[in-house]
Amino acid sequence: MPRTLQDLKDEAERRLAAGQLVDALKVFRLVLEGAPLDFNLRLEVADVLMGAKAAKAAASIYQAVAEHEIRSGHPLQAMVGIKLLEGAGVEVGPLIERLVAMYSADSEVLGRGVRPAPADYSAEVRDDLDLDYAINQRELFEAIAQMAAYTENIENYPKVVPPVAIFSTLDRESFGELFSLLRLRRHRSGESVITQGEQGDAIYFVARGEVKVIKTIAGTGGEKHDIQLARLGPGSLFGEMALVSADPRGASVVCDGQVDVLELTKAQVDELAGRLQNVAGAMARFTRERLIANLLATNPLFAPFDEAGRAQLLARFTGHEVPKGTIFLEQGKPGTGLYLILQGRAEVLKWDGGEYVKIADLGPGDLAGEISLIHEEAASATVRTTSEATLLFLARELFSPLVEAVPDLLAHFARLAQERLDDAEFKLMQNKVLDEDFIESLDDDDITDDDLVMI
Repeated sequence: MPRTLQDLKDEAERRLAAGQLVDALKVFRLVLEGAPLDFNLRLEVADVLMGAKAAKAAASIYQAVAEHEIRSGHPLQAMVGIKLLEGAGVEVGPLIERLVAMYSADSEVLGRGVRPAPADYSAEVRDDLDLDYAINQRELFEAIAQMAAYTENIENYPKVVPPVAIFSTLDRESFGELFSLLRLRRHRSGESVITQGEQGDAIYFVARGEVKVIKTIAGTGGEKHDIQLARLGPGSLFGEMALVSADPRGASVVCDGQVDVLELTKAQVDELAGRLQNVAGAMARFTRERLIANLLATNPLFAPFDEAGRAQLLARFTGHEVPKGTIFLEQGKPGTGLYLILQGRAEVLKWDGGEYVKIADLGPGDLAGEISLIHEEAASATVRTTSEATLLFLARELFSPLVEAVPDLLAHFARLAQERLDDAEFKLMQNKVLDEDFIESLDDDDITDDDLVMI
């Protein structure tokens, strides 16, 4: 016998997994009585009804969920409800109008909204609860649909609601057009939304459930193992690098439980941005902010600082957009400062007596120029962009007092510089025995003064 509301919900889902839809709905009805404000539960009930071919009953719940989530400050969950109604052939124009009115840039109610606490599933239930009570199927469907669609007793909706990424920077027309492009993707627990190594072509908003960000890495013996980088819940987004880079996905995103995500493809975004200039500007600001936020959170350069210190350090860098083929460090010439790649890719090349040998590839978050700065000597390698790139530059005169003041940074750069030197030496030794087909060459004539970035 279930002892808590969570036990009761687990039993409903066990029956559902076994294909016992009607028996599952009997228990879901009891759960809903104990957690009437859990609108994720209501959505799950609607899904079960839809699976039981009770489309009209399911649609009434989707409608109620969408209306409630718009008003309660959960726009992504509202979008799920609207997309499900669209799929059921229900007219959703009025719902979209309310969504856009509350969450577009010209809304008067955007702010720091307070959201209600989640349902308490640790609450105990009666020991004598009958889970298989007598009720005919039609009566059950009508009763649970009426219960799950009822919202008239909810009065305390927030006066302000939180903005939603990208969308709340747009006017009403652009918001509506961008929303129309969204595709709802529904996943079971354990399914991958994106897979490490695949080509990225879309961005995803987590509307319901949680996902794990997992990276597969190779050990020293070549064996592979997974590390969990993060957990993301409702309101989060991932995959944004696909909007600015054609690089393969750097990690997998796996569902932990049932998950609803809203997908926007790069092709859709590019097409809309080509027609609506404010969409192009919003996407550019968004991707830049996300890149910088990820950089601040993950790069060891910023690790010794608190949030305010990270912002102050970042402010010392200057940003530069450069084309493919730009050389920003040249072997044998003095380094002018530290470079941090915010966006794009570059290659590290070492002159080896008759040709340039590629030592390494660099991408977002990677540093260049630290060897010259640490050892106070000319650059030990040439670094050239292999795509359009955004470089952040910290001048030598700002770098020196920074590392003197923060010993952890000096130790980090010293380790990085030594690792780079050791790796370069290994690659050069390897180059002596490798076939020429495995070596990328760069003729001296390919490097001109026009390629150099003077920062």
